Amino acid sequence: MFTPSQLFKNPVILEPEEHKNLKVLKPDNYSFMEGVEIIPLGYSEILPATMYYPVFFGMSEGMVFPFAVLGVQGKNPYLTKEGSFKIDYIPKLVKFYPFGLVYLREEGKENFLVAVDERFTTTEEGEPLFTETGEETSFFAEVKKKLTDLALDLKKALEFSQDLLVKGCITQTSFVMNGPLGKVEFKNLFLANIETLRRLQPEKLYYLNTSGYLPVLYGAYFSVRNFKIFELLYSVTIEIY
Repeated sequence: MFTPSQLFKNPVILEPEEHKNLKVLKPDNYSFMEGVEIIPLGYSEILPATMYYPVFFGMSEGMVFPFAVLGVQGKNPYLTKEGSFKIDYIPKLVKFYPFGLVYLREEGKENFLVAVDERFTTTEEGEPLFTETGEETSFFAEVKKKLTDLALDLKKALEFSQDLLVKGCITQTSFVMNGPLGKVEFKNLFLANIETLRRLQPEKLYYLNTSGYLPVLYGAYFSVRNFKIFELLYSVTIEIY
């Protein structure tokens, strides 16, 4: 789930012995994001992401998670032809690519494993991941530290999303967007249930507010307006219904 299939063509879980000769080529730009439509978000990313992207909640393997919409119909309007982003905020899973995280849940235990997209690996040139004795290089150790922080943030996002679902604060919906790339139907997404929020008991509303959930929830709800950014980028009117 945290290595989107549109982005990670072949994620490889890294092992010291098996991959001690492996090296990684870092992309020169973000052109690899062409065709990638959604990216999962960590909890701390949701609010800043809502400034630029439509942000929704989805469900995969029984888990609810937040994600940003970066494009539709295989097109990413946030990218320039040169492969740079036109806006300020770039999701962390994009910035850390070709590294990513594979989420495993076995026998009630959860774990995030570091992976790399095989298409950016080589044995000849690039950044080495392990020394000849199987120890992590300083480069890979720094990457793992950042990914560990991201894993904790993604876990918090899962807990946040599940909490909202249990409390009835998000509800499943579908809608159609008619814009520059044609008519696109979004199915089985989750959005804030404003009516539920209005009827919440004061103590539950207080909990959402003091936990910091309320502004994040409202930010995601109103971020649907960011489809208008598609309109600005393509100079074509978009209808949502």
